[in-house]
Amino acid sequence: MLFMVTNRRIIDGQYSDEERPAYKYEYLYDYDAKPADQDGFIKKGQKGFETALLQELVRLRDEEGVSTPKVGLFVHGYNTTFQESIDQIVDLEKSLKAEIGYAPVIVGFSWPSSGKVANYLSDREEVRDTVPAFTRFLLDINNLLTNNERECFSTTYCITHSMGNYLLRKGMEYLSDALGSPMGRMMFAETLMIAPDLASSDMELGGKGQYIMQFSRRVHVYYSKFDRALKASSTKRFGGNRLGRHGANDYANLPRNLICVDVKNFANSTSLEGLKDRRGGDVSVHSACRYHPSILQDMIQVMASHDRQQIPGREPIPYEEGLHDFGNHFQLVDA
Repeated sequence: MLFMVTNRRIIDGQYSDEERPAYKYEYLYDYDAKPADQDGFIKKGQKGFETALLQELVRLRDEEGVSTPKVGLFVHGYNTTFQESIDQIVDLEKSLKAEIGYAPVIVGFSWPSSGKVANYLSDREEVRDTVPAFTRFLLDINNLLTNNERECFSTTYCITHSMGNYLLRKGMEYLSDALGSPMGRMMFAETLMIAPDLASSDMELGGKGQYIMQFSRRVHVYYSKFDRALKASSTKRFGGNRLGRHGANDYANLPRNLICVDVKNFANSTSLEGLKDRRGGDVSVHSACRYHPSILQDMIQVMASHDRQQIPGREPIPYEEGLHDFGNHFQLVDA
């Protein structure tokens, strides 16, 4: 079942590429499952949203026998209109359903990206301006989890794509200011950062991304050297290594719950031939993790919290020519 939260302002009856004033955001639910460009969410409101979400978790448990259903948060990247943010969670739901056998619960967060490749820098400003609204939304999630902790039989995960990882990084930093470091239950059992448009150094010990690890039991980074979108980002960011293209800079200096996965064997133009998105377009390397079956299989194993060393289809990458193995760097291979 699909849900959406957005801080986009409505202009001329459409969700635009401008943020709502006063850091406001809107809860959307009851997805109508119409064709692309005709689909949307029928109902609005936080209370109804939360009721519908909890009811779907009960239905999955009682009617489909899913003992521990999962709730996933998905945050899109740059160059994404509101309609495209819907397309992305529709495609993600379809891909995951094909692998796990039932439609998962996915909550999209749609921030006011312009949907234009040329507007990278303006999108960067928009995502910065979205941070307060996103942080307030994360506080709502924390309250929902806390209020239902005794009866809760589900787990939560987070998938962030491209520039959406910057929003997660800043949101978790602000969340830490509000809540302090989490004690006991983490907000997310698993966080999956796909093609993250962050500096490679951000995820090192004491780096800017440290709060992501604090609020997640475990964090996986998926990267590919063939990601041309992040090559362009590196140029705009003054040549620094991007996490989604290079992986980490120093695998000896990472938090213990962070794992990097090199997906270049599947996130490349040859491996993606024939794969299409919802609109029939070719799947780009930058979006490969939402479509390639081998990458999806790894992501599903991660969301099921399987041991990092036991996930099929991956092999460890030794540190410094095999002298050390920190258990935090893998590459996907044919299973």
